[in-house]
Amino acid sequence: YIMRILSLLCCSHHDLQLDCFLLLLILSVIPNCSSFSAPNNQHPTPTTKILPVATSHEEPIILSLSDVFTHEEINDMIQLVQSSIESSALTPTSAYQEDVFSKEAWDAEDIILRNIVQPLLDDGTIPKDDSSDNEVALRSFVYAVTHHPDKITQDDIIAGANIIQRREAVERWKSDEGLSIMKLSMDYDMIKEEGDNMAVDWDEISLGKRYEVPSELLDKIEHVIPTVLKGGRDLWTTTDATIVKYHEGDLQVPHIDPCDATLLICLQPCLEGGSTCFPLLDPPRRLENSRGGGYLFFSSHAMGQDQDDSSGNERNVLSLHHGGRVLKGEKIVMQIMLEYNGDEDVQTWLEVVA
Repeated sequence: YIMRILSLLCCSHHDLQLDCFLLLLILSVIPNCSSFSAPNNQHPTPTTKILPVATSHEEPIILSLSDVFTHEEINDMIQLVQSSIESSALTPTSAYQEDVFSKEAWDAEDIILRNIVQPLLDDGTIPKDDSSDNEVALRSFVYAVTHHPDKITQDDIIAGANIIQRREAVERWKSDEGLSIMKLSMDYDMIKEEGDNMAVDWDEISLGKRYEVPSELLDKIEHVIPTVLKGGRDLWTTTDATIVKYHEGDLQVPHIDPCDATLLICLQPCLEGGSTCFPLLDPPRRLENSRGGGYLFFSSHAMGQDQDDSSGNERNVLSLHHGGRVLKGEKIVMQIMLEYNGDEDVQTWLEVVA
């Protein structure tokens, strides 16, 4: 990587006698080393600067990016995103359940369920449940669907099924396995003591709101891919493109991305908090987000490495990460998940970095 930069610098200087040692000395005091890409007339993008994030592990590879977009481009993107959210022009994603821990969502679901079953309660089709627990509305719905499916519309059945799916996700998080993952979070205020045990304060969890990246933004983002990954869109397929807006108090839970590479671009950093956290690194890292910058990281092992799973690239457990709680202001990021579809095996993902 250093030698590639040196060769490019040599080509760009008339003084070819400049000593390589001097070049290395110059590089050592410059904050960022530049990677160069051919200009694109339709999508003028500044040279993206790439720096590795220092960890004690060779994997996962995490690269810090700066100058991904110009100041003017970022302003235009933020204006488009904000106006689109205000006018409800952005489409909320269906692949995520950002309201999975929301008490408000639970209450709203109960209203939906009660409205579905109320006519059947009124005419005596189903028995009234006088229990006082918080699953009364759901139990009545399930009873109605299983005993009188002909009296429930298809749309109501789908609505109820989505509610069940969200609540099952909550229960999975509250299982021993889910608790173990949640306790990896570097937002330590989520963890509270209960006697001799440590528990998660579920009332303190509020996730960012996710939207599909509109086509006009996705086109601009995909033109950035060749500046950070060799082969660009010929070797990399976008499997997910999401805008996430975090309000004050919002966070993201620990998870591993289901892709080879993730391109995370910050449109608007918050005033305090909101860092991107990798709790399993040694030492754990909090990566700060900067306007127009971002990170490229790899959540799988490269194909050339020994793997037990021959069906695809194994997830790299150390890539587990989460979005830190936004303590002040709002944060807006774009997340692009990428799959490598090249024919050649690579020993390390550094081989595909542009």
